[in-house]
Amino acid sequence: MRKPLALIALSSYLIILVTTSLWPKPVDGVGVIATITRELLRFTIGVDALKWIQYNQLEAIANVLLYIPLGVFLALFWPNARLWMLCLVPVLVSVGVEISQRLFLPDRYATVNDVFFNALGGLLGVVISVSIRQRMKNSK
Repeated sequence: MRKPLALIALSSYLIILVTTSLWPKPVDGVGVIATITRELLRFTIGVDALKWIQYNQLEAIANVLLYIPLGVFLALFWPNARLWMLCLVPVLVSVGVEISQRLFLPDRYATVNDVFFNALGGLLGVVISVSIRQRMKNSK
C-alpha cells in the first residue's frame, strides 16, 4: 500500500475507532448501528448454527473486528518494531478507552471483557500482518 493511501486509511480508521469508542451514548443504542445489531440478531436466531450468538457474543465479535485494523496498521507503519511492542499497543489503547468511558462517559459501560476482546482484535491484526509480511519476504 502506498504511504499516502495508507495514511488516509489509517486516519479514516482512527476516526471510526475514536467515534465508536468515545461517543457519549452507546453506539448500538439508536440509529443505523442499532438497526444493524437488531437485524443481525434476528438473522442469527433463524440459523441453527448461529443461535448461540446473542447480544453479548455479537458485541464481543464487533469489538474484535473493530480492533483488527489497529494491529494491521501498527505492523504496517512500524515494520521494525519488536513483536511484543506491537502487541502491547492495542492492549494499552483499549485500557485507555475503557478508563475514559468509565471516568467521563456515564452512559457507556466500561468492562474488562471489552478490554479483552479489543486487545484480541489488535493482536490478531498484528499476527495477520506480520505473518503475511514474513510469507512475502520468504517467497522472494
